Amino acid sequence: MNDFSNPAEALAEIERTQQRAYADQRLPVWYLPGVIGLGTVAAIAAEVDGAVQIVLTVAAVAGIGALVAALSAGLRIKFRPKTWTPKAGALMALWIASIFVVWGVVPLIVGAFTDSGVWQKAVAGAVAAGYAAATTRRAEDLVLPLLAGKVAR
Repeated sequence: MNDFSNPAEALAEIERTQQRAYADQRLPVWYLPGVIGLGTVAAIAAEVDGAVQIVLTVAAVAGIGALVAALSAGLRIKFRPKTWTPKAGALMALWIASIFVVWGVVPLIVGAFTDSGVWQKAVAGAVAAGYAAATTRRAEDLVLPLLAGKVAR
């Protein structure tokens, strides 16, 4: 441990340590595409009937539960409400909104080629999952430096 004679140096070192801890706490790249995929399965379940609908719905619910459990098991940092600055929250909200825009626009485009609601939802889910996977690290790189607060391990 460093011996800091200047309180400003000690504070700067604490802030650097916290930022490194936040940077180590990244969302797994598979997580959002998994959520989108399971949301797509649930949306497709709404298009079908009978036993297939029940199986798809149960699979989607169980899958979401498994994803949440897997993510929770790996968390090392607890984010407190004061962690999120207005700028970080706004940037994260814009990124999440962009995923929903992609997920919502693609079915309209696919609808020009097919009337099948299942295909529209399946293609939209695949494209949105790919977009989320491709942009997750970039979004984190933009948001993490804007976070504030204490790291609780």
